[in-house]
Amino acid sequence: MKSCTLIIFATTLLIASCGKKQETKKAEAEEILTVEVQPVGRKSLSEPIIASGVLSSKSEMKLAFKTGGMIRRIYVQEGQSVKEGQLLAELDLSEIDAQVRQAKLGLEKSERDLERVKKLYADEATTLTNVQDATTGFDVAKQSVQVAEFNQKLSRIYAPTSGRILRKIAEQGELITPFAPAFILGTGESAYIVNVGLADRDVVKVKIGDVATVYLDAYPNEAFQARITQIAQTVNPATGTFEAELQIQPNGKKLISGFVAKAEISTGKGASTLAVPIEALVEADKNTAFVYAYNATNQSVSKISVNVGSIFGSNVAINSGINEGTQIVTKGANFLSDNAKVKINSN
Repeated sequence: MKSCTLIIFATTLLIASCGKKQETKKAEAEEILTVEVQPVGRKSLSEPIIASGVLSSKSEMKLAFKTGGMIRRIYVQEGQSVKEGQLLAELDLSEIDAQVRQAKLGLEKSERDLERVKKLYADEATTLTNVQDATTGFDVAKQSVQVAEFNQKLSRIYAPTSGRILRKIAEQGELITPFAPAFILGTGESAYIVNVGLADRDVVKVKIGDVATVYLDAYPNEAFQARITQIAQTVNPATGTFEAELQIQPNGKKLISGFVAKAEISTGKGASTLAVPIEALVEADKNTAFVYAYNATNQSVSKISVNVGSIFGSNVAINSGINEGTQIVTKGANFLSDNAKVKINSN
């Protein structure tokens, strides 16, 4: 009976031991993390240019009156959809209509004067010069009518295309100056841009195609990649800066015109140095940090101490501790330990 009991106990221990070994192997298998790696390379790093601006849509149109005056009527509200050719607003036309009537009366008078001079010339009672002067006066009066009618037409704002009123700047009854925007019309989905003002010492450092990182107050923890698409060749007299246009990638986020933006523009004109992405560093302390170097032979990583320099946007300069071309972990480093087994993300 005792023998049977010992056999049962020994069998139980063996099963438990096998179970623990299987659990240990399973745990070891689960500890193999998937990471991303890239080689250490040299980059031309420089301090980014910091500038601020406001987000806007590339498809926006500013609509204004050509002439100034009192706004008699506004027919649309902010956020309203409009169709091409729809009347949006008009000025008080009392003065403008009077100018049209005055120009037409002047045209009628010059036409009568021209006919009278032609008859006198036919009767040899006047000179050819007088006929030419009267003809010129008639042509000038005709042009004046065209100008007055053109101004009359542009004293109303019509939607040049279908879209949505993104912003109503002026109000009914307000006195507005010529060419001052009254509406901002959005004409559809398109790329979003940020216009930033650069000082003269900064505008000479940038070029079209330079990359930038944009941060929006609406998404404080989200970095949006951007590129310079336009650079002004003259100073903006209102701000004293040179405007640069940055076209940003939306990252699948909802973007709305008017978001406040801060841009960090990388000019890439600094000295060439070894650099790694900032997310590759772990346990950073002042000028010292660690990176994980990948060993393809045994598919493991080694923890290496490096001396770091300045931070340039999303990159960090490396002064010493690692060689160019060494494969380092760029994503997943925070979850690793020395000599840990890893699997490379192939996507």
